[in-house]
Amino acid sequence: MKRSASRPEFQFPKDGVMLTKTAGEIVDGNLKIQAIFNSPSGRSLSLNGNPMTEKSFNFYICEVTLDSFKNKLTVTDTHSGEEVCSIDVFFLRKGYKKYRFALDDNIWFLQNINENKDVFNSIFEDPYLALLKSIHDRHNSKFHVNVYYETPRHGGFNLSQMTDKFKDEFIANSSWLRFSFHANADKPDRPYLYATYEQAYFEMDRVNKEIIRFAGEECLSRTVMTLHWGDCSIETARAFRDLGVRAVICEFLRLHTDDCTDLKLYCDEEQVALLRKYGFLYDKETDLFLFRHNSGIQHRKPEEIYGIMESQIKFSPLYEIKDICLHEQYFYPEY
Repeated sequence: MKRSASRPEFQFPKDGVMLTKTAGEIVDGNLKIQAIFNSPSGRSLSLNGNPMTEKSFNFYICEVTLDSFKNKLTVTDTHSGEEVCSIDVFFLRKGYKKYRFALDDNIWFLQNINENKDVFNSIFEDPYLALLKSIHDRHNSKFHVNVYYETPRHGGFNLSQMTDKFKDEFIANSSWLRFSFHANADKPDRPYLYATYEQAYFEMDRVNKEIIRFAGEECLSRTVMTLHWGDCSIETARAFRDLGVRAVICEFLRLHTDDCTDLKLYCDEEQVALLRKYGFLYDKETDLFLFRHNSGIQHRKPEEIYGIMESQIKFSPLYEIKDICLHEQYFYPEY
């Protein structure tokens, strides 16, 4: 993916990016965009069979319509018939002005339900889940809950101890309440940065099996996950893919700390730059869709949130989806 001075390449769009209606114009339900291609001046080029126009030195344009989820854009030299460049671009028909609400670092509410299994008649007697249900009932919001396997809190608890008494109730609410793997535990930080394929596979598979046992297959989100701390090796990413994950969410940012540690999964600088701009990127090497988290709202005053989201749209005008995230611990006064 690195830029080469001698290699013709697309300036817009880039290989693997996922576009929404903000990138162009919707015509008959499809997305029409103006592709921009960099190549030596004076060539006769076509894009998917349509002639490209040289607008200025080394700068060619052509309108193209994306009519499928995955679209191949191929530039051809019309004199020689040689294929100059080919990329895949995705069109997200529904990926516009939507939001996703995720909750990270979850296990304490499950520990509480288990400790009160002989007292509670419903999972929603737990105050944390009661709050989520009240929001769902008012706004039809859906929640993606990212779960640890174990915690040392209150003497220790792990998912193998979780009662299956409420399995039917979890299943009955699975249309809006889903669980997925987050990490083995809250510590250590960045647990998968140097982890092996085998460790990642074991830890995710173990959590998935426990979720199915106490909450049903219906409550397990196999295909979408947020990884604890958002850093991992490419070997661990492949393990998650082999367990059915298709999309991974991360902030793709640089932390304001002395060590300037990045949160970027296994991605290189060019991939991070594309995710900061477009929000979505398909990585052919791992066969994973990468998705940028962009709306942390904890530590914010409610009256500040609207302005923050508006500034995010100005910063990334091609990305008008909000991935909202909070952490379970902040629900509890002790934390």
